[in-house]
Amino acid sequence: MSKDKDKGSVDPNRRAVVIGGAAAVAGVAAGIVIGGNAFPRLLKETVIEKQPEIVTKTETVTKTVQVQQTYQKQLIANYNSLSVGKPVTTSYMGYTITVVRTGVKSIGGVGPNGDVVAFSNVCVHMGGPVQYDPTTNCGVCPYHYSQYDFTRGGMQVMGHPNQFLPQIILEYDSNTGNIYALGFNRLLYGVYDNIAQASPESS
Repeated sequence: MSKDKDKGSVDPNRRAVVIGGAAAVAGVAAGIVIGGNAFPRLLKETVIEKQPEIVTKTETVTKTVQVQQTYQKQLIANYNSLSVGKPVTTSYMGYTITVVRTGVKSIGGVGPNGDVVAFSNVCVHMGGPVQYDPTTNCGVCPYHYSQYDFTRGGMQVMGHPNQFLPQIILEYDSNTGNIYALGFNRLLYGVYDNIAQASPESS
């Protein structure tokens, strides 16, 4: 009879072990749940980063370049065709000039005797026509009687001008007698640039 009782009864120690084991399992499960919430697993995430990009840009820059302008060399007379005191009116780069043999050695003169000179025939006072006077070797403007000495580089000797008459720089070829104009020695009346404003057909 005592054996039957023992069969139907549960050992208190075994019950404690079972309850303790169940509690332990429940604790572990709860720990996993709580730990998972407290320390979530790291997830891989794609992040887009903006990085600076070096781009080479080609830029067209307009550059101003100075172009040197020069007088042209031009045949204006032949020494053998010139007579003392008799001027020849011609043009150089579109500008009217006077070429003359003064008969005496003159400033800027060329030829065997250094007496061939050439000047602009426009008065620097008010643009009147300068005419050569063989008796004085001067260029005279009929407007206000201004005078320029052709033997002294066109120096003003009478009247209103306050500067020399522009003279042509000459070159003489002794083999042929040709006389060439190489340029003016000063600015002409009424222009701001002798070369830039030269006549197109002569340049």
